[in-house]
Amino acid sequence: DFGCDAGKLTGRGGLLGVIDMSAKVALNTDTGVTTFHGSGLAVAGTTADIDARLDATGWRAQARTGTATLTALRKFAEPWFKLPAEFTAEGKAVIEGTIADAGKGIEADGSARFTDVAFTNEAGDLVGEKIDVAARLRARPRAASTDLEIDVAGTRGESFLSIVYFDFTKNPLALSLKGSMAGDKLSIASLHLTQRDLADMRAVGVVDLKPEVPTFTGDVKIERLQFPAAYGTYMANVLASSILGDLETSGSLTGEVALVDSGVRSLHLVPRDLNLRDRKGQLTLTKVGGEIFWAPAGGGDARASTLSWTEGGAYGLSGGAAKIDFVAYGMNFALTQPTKLPIFDGALAIDHFVMGNLGAPDMEVAFKGAIEPISMSELAKAFAWPEFKGTLAAQIPSVRLKDNVLTFDGNVESNVFGGRVTGSNIRLQDPLGNFPQFFADVRARDLDLGLVTQTFEVGTITGKLEADILGLELFAWSPVAFDARLATPAGDKSRHRISAKAVSSLSNVGGGGGGVVQALQSGVLKFFDEYNYEKLGIRCRLKGNVCEMSGVEPAPNGYYIVKGSGLPRIDIVGNQGRVSWNQLLSSIPTDASGIEVK
Repeated sequence: DFGCDAGKLTGRGGLLGVIDMSAKVALNTDTGVTTFHGSGLAVAGTTADIDARLDATGWRAQARTGTATLTALRKFAEPWFKLPAEFTAEGKAVIEGTIADAGKGIEADGSARFTDVAFTNEAGDLVGEKIDVAARLRARPRAASTDLEIDVAGTRGESFLSIVYFDFTKNPLALSLKGSMAGDKLSIASLHLTQRDLADMRAVGVVDLKPEVPTFTGDVKIERLQFPAAYGTYMANVLASSILGDLETSGSLTGEVALVDSGVRSLHLVPRDLNLRDRKGQLTLTKVGGEIFWAPAGGGDARASTLSWTEGGAYGLSGGAAKIDFVAYGMNFALTQPTKLPIFDGALAIDHFVMGNLGAPDMEVAFKGAIEPISMSELAKAFAWPEFKGTLAAQIPSVRLKDNVLTFDGNVESNVFGGRVTGSNIRLQDPLGNFPQFFADVRARDLDLGLVTQTFEVGTITGKLEADILGLELFAWSPVAFDARLATPAGDKSRHRISAKAVSSLSNVGGGGGGVVQALQSGVLKFFDEYNYEKLGIRCRLKGNVCEMSGVEPAPNGYYIVKGSGLPRIDIVGNQGRVSWNQLLSSIPTDASGIEVK
C-alpha cells in the first residue's frame, strides 16, 4: 500500500480562486483502489470536505459543506448565476454533492438543506419568511439530453409568490419530478405535488426555458384540492376585489387542466360537497356538486356543464336546492336549459341567461324570466324593511348589462294587493360590486287599502290607493332619494272607512298625533270604532336622509294626511315639513296591537 495521511493541497486559480486544504491519499496495490479525503477547503464562508474513490469499475467524488449563509453563497455563485440586485435573501444552507461514473456514464446527485430563509424583492410581490426547505437533484447526461430527478420538501415557513400564498408549516409541500433536459426544453415525464390538507396534483409536459418567463405546455391532473386551505393558498388574492374575496370554505375539488404555452386550452373541474359562505353575507352555496367544462373559444363545441347545490343565497336572499345546466367558453357563459333558483318560499324562474366578455369593461348580459310568489315578510327581513305581509310575483322583461349598468328594456309588472304595480326606467349600476346603485320609477294603481292595511297591521282602511315612487335611488340597497306619493285616486267611488286603530297608527306620521289620540279617547269620538273619510294621502321627497313632507291637500297649520267626511268627522293633520328618514320609519307602526282606543 502507498499513501499520505497528512498532506497539504494548495493552489490558485480556477473556480475556487485559492485552494488550501488538508489531504489524505491512499493506494491499495492489491485491490487497485485509490482513495482521497480532503478537508478544510474554504468555500462560500464555510469549509467543505471532499472524498473520492477510483477503482477498476469507475470513480466517485463527494463533497459536503458546512453551514453557509445565503449571502455568502450568492456571492460565491455570481460568476455562474446572478440574482437581480433588488432581490434580497437571508438564511442558512448545507450542501452535498456526488458525481460518479461506474462505467455507464456520468451521474450527479446533489442536495441542499435551507433553514430560516427570508427573501423579498423590491416590488414586494415575492416574499418569504422563516422557510425550511430541502431539495435533491439527480442528473445523468445522455448523448442528446440529460435525465433529471428532482425532489423538493418545504416543511416550515410562509411564502407569498405574486398571487399565491404558501404556509409550509400548516401545509408541508412535497414535490417530485422525473424528466429530461435538452437545450432550452425541460421535458416532464411525471411531476407529483402534494401539500398536506391542501393539494395532490400530477403533471406531464414540456417547459420552455428560452423566454424570459418560462412557459409550460402539458396536462395537469388535480387529484384533490382541499378547502379551506386551497382557497387561502391559490384563490384568495386573485378574488380579493370580487364578491368571492372573503369566503369561508370547505369541501374539495378535482379535475384536469390542459395548457399550451402556459395558457389554458381546456379545463374540467368537479366540485365535491363544496361549501362557500361570504363573511359579509353576500353569497352562500352549500354542498356544491356537478361538472364544469371550459375552453378558451369555440362555443359550438363547448361541452355541457352542470352545477347543483342544496342551499343557496345572495345579498340576504336565501333558498333551497337548485341546478343549472350551461356552457362556458372564453369569457362567455350561457344557460342551456331554463331553471329555477329558489328564493325563500318562491323562486326566480330563468328562461334565458347569457353573459359575454365576462369580467371585461364591455361585459354584456342578457336575461329574461319571472319571479314566482315570494313572501314579502321574508324580503322585508332580508333588506331591513319594516315588516309586512303579502307576496311578490312579477314578470321580468328582457334585461341587459352593458358598461357595468344593468338595464331593463321593458317594465316589470306585478299584481299585488288587488291592484297593479309597474316598475319602469329600472337600472342597476355596479351590480356585482360591494356598493350597487339602483334606480327606478314605481307606480301602483287600484290597490285595495283593505289588503294593504291588513298586511301592515296598522288598523283597517277601506278604499282604493294609488302610489308613485319616482326617482327612486338605492345605494347598497338603502334608500337615498325618491319622490313618493300615496293617495286616494281621483274619482274613487269605493267605500271610504278608517278604523280608530288606523287613525291612532297614522297620527304619528308628520307630527301632531297627540291631539288626535286624545280626541279619540274623549268626547263623542270614543263611542265610534270607524269613521268616514273623503280622501287620504302623504308625500315624501327624500334627499340627504331628510324627507320633505306634505299631504293630500293643505290644511290650517299643516297638511291633511286624512281628510274626514260626515259625522263624526276626524282629520289627521301633519305639521312637520322636514323629517329625518329614520324618524319617519320609526313613526310608521307595523304592529299597532298595543294601542287601545277608549
